[in-house]
Amino acid sequence: TQWVSQSSDDMQWVSIRNMGGSGVFLTETSEYLTAEAVSRFNVRRVPRNTVMLSFKMTIGRVAITSSEMTTNEAIAHFKLTDKSPLTSEYIYLHLRNFDYSTLSSTSSIADAVNSKTVKAIPILIPSADVAAEFQRTVSVIFERIKTVQLQAQTLIELRDTLLPRLTSGQLRLPEAEVQIEAVCA
Repeated sequence: TQWVSQSSDDMQWVSIRNMGGSGVFLTETSEYLTAEAVSRFNVRRVPRNTVMLSFKMTIGRVAITSSEMTTNEAIAHFKLTDKSPLTSEYIYLHLRNFDYSTLSSTSSIADAVNSKTVKAIPILIPSADVAAEFQRTVSVIFERIKTVQLQAQTLIELRDTLLPRLTSGQLRLPEAEVQIEAVCA
C-alpha cells in the first residue's frame, strides 16, 4: 500500500514477528511506515530505549527499541520518565522472567491478556541505592549487547552486499577487504 514502505528512510514498524528474532535490542524491522501514514493515522510512536512487550496472540516477547519506532496496539511499551526509579534494563529483565500464565484465570491466556492486564503486572521496586547499584552493573553489559547486535547487523548488510558481487566476479577480494575496512573503521 501507499503507507507501508521498505525504505529505511521511513519510520520503522515493529511487529510481534520482528520481536521474536530481535535479541535484547530491536534494531531492524521488516517494514516501515511513511511519515504521512504515521501522521494521518496517529500511529503510536515509541521512543528510543523503550521496553516493548507483545501481549496479543503471542504473549511475552520483550525487546528494547534502539531508535524511535512505531507499532500497533498488540505491543505495549513502557515509557519511563527521568524521575522513574526503574530503568529500561530493569523492566526488560523483569518482563523476560515474568510468568505470564499468572495473568489469566481462564484456560486461554491469549484471549485473557489485554492492556489493562499488562498495566497490572506487578513490578518490585527496589530501594534507590539498590536500583542505582543494579543500573551501574547492568548498563555496561547492556551497552555491550547493543554494540554487538549493531555490529552483527552491519556484518549481515556487508555480507548481503558483497557476497553476490564476489561470487559473480564483479568484485575482487582485495577490493572487498578495502570496503570492509572502511565500514568497520
